[in-house]
Amino acid sequence: MLACLGYIVPEYFRFPGFLSPSSAIKFSELPTGLAAITKVPALGWFQTVIFIGNMELFACYQDPKKEPGQNSTRLVIGYTQVKIGGISGWEYGPFGVPNAPSIEDPELRK
Repeated sequence: MLACLGYIVPEYFRFPGFLSPSSAIKFSELPTGLAAITKVPALGWFQTVIFIGNMELFACYQDPKKEPGQNSTRLVIGYTQVKIGGISGWEYGPFGVPNAPSIEDPELRK
C-alpha cells in the first residue's frame, strides 16, 4: 500500500525546495516512478540505507525470547531508555507506543 501511495502522491504533490542543493536538483524536477531512482544522488541513497539499518538494528529490535510484536530498543540513550533513576527498561507496545499495555484477546479477558 505504501508503494502505491509513493507512486501516486508525487503525481499531485511535490515538496518545495531542493532535494540536493549542492547538485541543484529540485523536488519538482524529479520524475515519478522508477525513473527517480537514477536521479537521486548516491549520498542520498547512502543516508537512506544507513537510517533504515539503524532503525532495524537498534531502535526497534525484536527480542527472540518475546512474542512477535513485543519490540524493544537496543539504544542506551534516548527518551525511551533514560529516566532520572537510570535505565527505565521501557518497551514498545502496540503501534509503537512505549510501555503501552498489550492488546489481549477479548475471549481471554472474560
